[in-house]
Amino acid sequence: MIVNTNTEVSIIIPAHNAEHFITKCLQSIQQQSFQNFQVLVVDNDSTDRTVEKVLSFVSTDKRFRLLRSSALGVSNARNLGLREAQAKFVTFVDADDFISDNHIQILMDIVSTTQADMGVTGFSYETEDGNILGTFSALKVKMHAEEAIRATYDLDGIQGIVWNKIFRKAIIDRYDIRFDPSIPKFEDHKFVVAYLVHCKQISCERRISYHYIKHPGSALLTAKTSLIQDLDVYLTIRQLIVDHGFRDLTEYVDVPMQIIVLNHYWHPFDPHDQAEAVKMMINWRFIFHSLFRRSMKSKLKFILTLFSLFPYFIKRKSCKDDAPL
Repeated sequence: MIVNTNTEVSIIIPAHNAEHFITKCLQSIQQQSFQNFQVLVVDNDSTDRTVEKVLSFVSTDKRFRLLRSSALGVSNARNLGLREAQAKFVTFVDADDFISDNHIQILMDIVSTTQADMGVTGFSYETEDGNILGTFSALKVKMHAEEAIRATYDLDGIQGIVWNKIFRKAIIDRYDIRFDPSIPKFEDHKFVVAYLVHCKQISCERRISYHYIKHPGSALLTAKTSLIQDLDVYLTIRQLIVDHGFRDLTEYVDVPMQIIVLNHYWHPFDPHDQAEAVKMMINWRFIFHSLFRRSMKSKLKFILTLFSLFPYFIKRKSCKDDAPL
């Protein structure tokens, strides 16, 4: 796709059955203080009124386009958007979220004043009725590539998500960076790292301008994968980092493992999946990392999890005592 130098930003929005959210999302984009953008809404086989609502914007604002993705999944939808993006910069918005009216301006100011390869802004987690569950922004303003890669694993860093960031289209095209449609979770993190290994400088702004709405249909709550599948994604990401000449750090696996294992213990794919999580939790290295290298909130969660494991330990001891000599 030839880059249109007259358009500054392509905003890519994958949409699947988003009729209840898409209007607020697109209105928040239309009301941006920065106006030189194109919007690519990629419908992903919606069966509700999503397309109808998007067309109401397309018919009245030439900056809005509707694309249809025949291949299912958010990665395929975003990849189609990347192929059609014509601007110098690319950013992403999810169809059930919205952005503050200065969000694009903040991102553009970051990359234009610092010449950074990536710009990052702060974001909030909110309920559908507007209650703020938490706010997040990077503590450090400027980073080189390895610092930024490590910061994708940190809640006080830039995190491994795409929708609080702006990317240079030239870097995406030069290295053919795409989302991996074979993984239903953590595809954002893999894309961000695949981009960062080709960057020199990353700049961050602490202001909160992206609003992530948490609801039962959120992707991470509905995607069903096994513990092993999720860990394999992060092993692949670690290999990607090392293959591009960066140091092999244990945090590239240890940090996501803490989160993934606990999630699969409390929300298992099946009984075998939960058993695999238990096996990993009773490893001394896992226990040490959870108790001494995590935030206080994470420590408390892990301690509660350990208490819930007592029936498992009792059952295991009983099985050993009953075993024939």
